Parts: sequence; structure tokens; C-alpha cells
Amino acid sequence: MKKILIIILLAPIFAFSQPRNQMNNEGMKKAFFEKQLIDDWEEYSKAFEYADYNKIASYFTYPLTFSLLENPIIIESKKDLIIFYKNMRTNVQEGYKYSLLDRSKIIWLSKDVYMIDATYSRYNEDYKRIYQGRGVYMYKKIDDKWKMFSVSSLPMPTKKKDKSKN
Repeated sequence: MKKILIIILLAPIFAFSQPRNQMNNEGMKKAFFEKQLIDDWEEYSKAFEYADYNKIASYFTYPLTFSLLENPIIIESKKDLIIFYKNMRTNVQEGYKYSLLDRSKIIWLSKDVYMIDATYSRYNEDYKRIYQGRGVYMYKKIDDKWKMFSVSSLPMPTKKKDKSKN
């Protein structure tokens, strides 16, 4: 009788443990996949740092939309994108050496479309931050590869003053 009671009490533990393991595995797979997406974004950023325009272009699909705090523009081809990035790269902050990702958030819009809300900093050769920006990078799946189809820069939020200190 004791054995039956023990089995009855322990049965739910074993019965419900498998789905939790599956959920943990799915969560781990998603976390690994999303880390890879961020790593890809950082490679794109590194291509910008090194002014590797062909590598930069490999991260995009066409047409694509750029909106850099102003009027959006549509870029129709790789050639136009390279011209755009050469102009952007030559007009980047004076002393620019490299960029680092400060924080990011991946938002899934569908199984084939996601966006990265990224805050990044640009540094000079003295390791001093010379700029902080925020962008939304939209991706879609094309031939089993994730390609950007829209880039929008956003204004950085201003810090609110603590009124209790006044």
C-alpha cells in the first residue's frame, strides 16, 4: 500500500518534468539563436568600422529604407547603398575609431521578420565615447538568410531631472 501511495505522489513529478525540459531546451535554442542575430549585427557594425562597403552591402536586401532622424530615403541597389555608406562614413564623428553595442532588444514581428532596437556608442582612439545613438534595424528572411530591409535612427531619450533634488 505504501508503494502505491508513493507512486501516486511521485507520478505527477515525472509526468510533468518532460515538458519543462522541452521548454528549457526551446528557450535555450531561442536564446542561442538570438545571440547569433546580435553577433551578426555586431559584424555589420565592424564592417562599418573598417569601411568594408561590400561586406556592409551583404547584410541588406533591396529596396531598403533608411531614415536617419530626417526624411527617409529608399535605396534601390547595392551600388547606391555603397555610395550612401561612403558618404555616411566620411561624415561620421571626428576621431571615430570603433563602435560598441550598449544594449539591444530583439522583437519578433512574425516568424520571418524581426527588429533589433539597438543602442550603441562610438569611440575615438583614446577609448572615449564621442557619440551614442539608437537605431531600429528591420530584418526579413531571404533564402534562409536574415537581411536588413529598413534602418531607422531614433533620438536618444533625454534624462529627466530629479525634481526632488531642486
